[in-house]
Parts: sequence; C-alpha cells; structure tokens
Amino acid sequence: MPDPVTGQEKEIEKVTEELNQKMTEAPEELTSSVTRLTDLLETVGAPDVPPQEREGVIESAQDIAAALDVINDPGTPAEVREKLIGVVKRMISALDAVSDPSVPAEERAVTILTVQRCTSVLDLIGASGTPQEPREHLVNSINQVYQVLVPDEGSYPGESSAKKGSSAARQPRQDAATIGVALETTGRSETSEGNRIGLAQTADEASSSLQDSSDPTVSDEDREEARREADEQLARLNEQLKKVALAQGLPDAPLGESAEVCTNAIFASVSERSLTQALEEMIPARWNSEGVKDYWKARESGSDALDVQAQLQNNTYDNAPIEVAQLITGLDHVVPADQLFGTVGVPGLHCLQSARHLDRQGVEAETWLQMAEEEA
Repeated sequence: MPDPVTGQEKEIEKVTEELNQKMTEAPEELTSSVTRLTDLLETVGAPDVPPQEREGVIESAQDIAAALDVINDPGTPAEVREKLIGVVKRMISALDAVSDPSVPAEERAVTILTVQRCTSVLDLIGASGTPQEPREHLVNSINQVYQVLVPDEGSYPGESSAKKGSSAARQPRQDAATIGVALETTGRSETSEGNRIGLAQTADEASSSLQDSSDPTVSDEDREEARREADEQLARLNEQLKKVALAQGLPDAPLGESAEVCTNAIFASVSERSLTQALEEMIPARWNSEGVKDYWKARESGSDALDVQAQLQNNTYDNAPIEVAQLITGLDHVVPADQLFGTVGVPGLHCLQSARHLDRQGVEAETWLQMAEEEA
C-alpha cells in the first residue's frame, strides 16, 4: 500500500483551500473557529500523527466545509443557520481541545472519531427536507456529546493525566462514541425515516443523561441516577442500532471483501491497545519489537489473507499479510457481537458475513457466527 501521508496531504490542501474560500462569506462569529480548523489541519499533516486521527480531522473539515455552504446560503432559515453555526463551533472546539500534546493518545483518538461521526450529520441538519423533530434531536445530541468530550470549556485538559486516563474517566467518552455511531447511522441514506427518528430521539435522551452523569456541579446522588438512566438508554440505543443494521440483511459479498470492510471499521473504532493485545500472536515480530502506533488499513490480498498496513512507533509504515481466519477470529474477541453495532455501526454486517464464510471452512468466529446464524 502507498504511504498514507502523501494522499492525506493532498486532501488537507484541498479542504483548507475550500474552507478559506467559504470563510470569506461566512458569518463573522465563525471566522476564528474556521481559522482554528485550518490551523489544526496543518498540525495533523505532521508525519508523526496517526493516519486514523488525520483522516478523522480531514473528514470532519470536509463536512464542515459543506455545512458552510448551507450557512452562507441566504435561503437557509435563520433558525437552521444558527443551529449549524453552534454545532460547527463546538465540533471545532472539541478538535482543538485534544490537539494539546498532553492529552493521552487514546482519549484524542476517541474524541476525533466521535467528532467525525457527529459532523457526518451536518448535511442532514441543514437539509430543507429534514423534519423539525429529528433535527432538534440531532442538534441536542451533538451539543450534549460536546459537553462530555470537553467538560471544562476553557480549562481543558485541566485534570491530571492519571485521572483522565482512568477507566472511570474513559467510560463517558466511549459512551459518547456509541452516540456518535447512532448519529452516523441516522445520516446514512439507507436508514428509513422511522428508524432515523427513533435513533435520533434515543441518542438525544442518552446523551442528555450522559452529560448529567458527568456534570461536576450536581450531587453525587444525581450523577449516579443519571448514570443509571444513561446505561438504560445506551442499552436501548445499542439494540436499535442492531435492528437497523440487521434489517438491511447481510451483504452479498465474498470473504475477502467482507473481511476488509469489517477489519477497517474495527481498526478505526477500537483502541490500539486493545488491537495490539488481540493481534500480538499474528503480526510480524518486528511490529511487536518496535510497537504499533496505529493499525491503519487492511486490503484484500488473495482469497485467504488481508494486507495490513500499520504505523509503527518510529513513525515508519510497514505492511504484512495476515490470514483472514486468524484476523477475524481475533477481532471477534475484541468486539463481541453484543457490542458490534454500537462500536462500528452498519459495517458490522460485514463482520457477520465474514463469520459465515469462515464457518463453511471449518473456522468459527464465535459470537459473530452465533448472531449471523440467529438472523439467517
């Protein structure tokens, strides 16, 4: 595979030019935010930035550039324009917050991914045909997710790295990532209008409770109650995501194609720490000795292997073939079926299809296969 930096550099140049052009017509209150976004694009162009993070910032910037067209359009209703301006500013602020070098890598990666998924529905928020109810839910969700991602606006990162890196501190961000999956799924063209409204409403409710559970200004008792409500709503949201995905049916795709889609979705959604633990026995010894910084992409290579590219800790890129059977069964343990659609969304269907193909070869990806058989 080619070095991803070169291709991404071209994308950065293109979207930066687009933002600069559209900023001249944008409301003055967006000028500083969009300028900050172009600065962030320059920053993530550095060779040591993991390509998943760079891609997340680029795609968010592309979505924001498209939203500027709606904001700048004199025909856009004032209420819609104001809502778009607000969420655009918050999403840029969230990206800015994790640009601080002291932010732990895993926290930065989750935040960028969540922002990327949130900005993917800016076009739906701005579309003239979007009903008022789902638009309100989407805007509320993004604003509430922002408060979880950047709880102390103006003083971030604030808390010590040790406290921020604790499992208790990570959980709200992981939950916010699930809400991001729901928003992204809401915006997919194949999602029905009924499912779109249902997902948007549950995401709004879950993000509201999640925000309350992270609010340091309320009592411990109120935070605990909000946490219980958030857990219930997130469980319902996961179930909705599963039903929305499975309603589409498993893709009619061969093993190599399904494994590629599944693997790349998980590479983008799961921490390198979890991936490294699961893949340690199947990756080259040189990767283990140097350390993997970012599992970047997997591409089909023949009928029984994927060519996997990773950025190593020394910021070089290396490729290695990994057997599909090993990779898929390993990833099944990283993201079991009951977490699959809340973690990667609709691409999880390709994980189930991969499991079905492997079962015919006598290889069992346990939880994915069970769900695929139940839905067959």
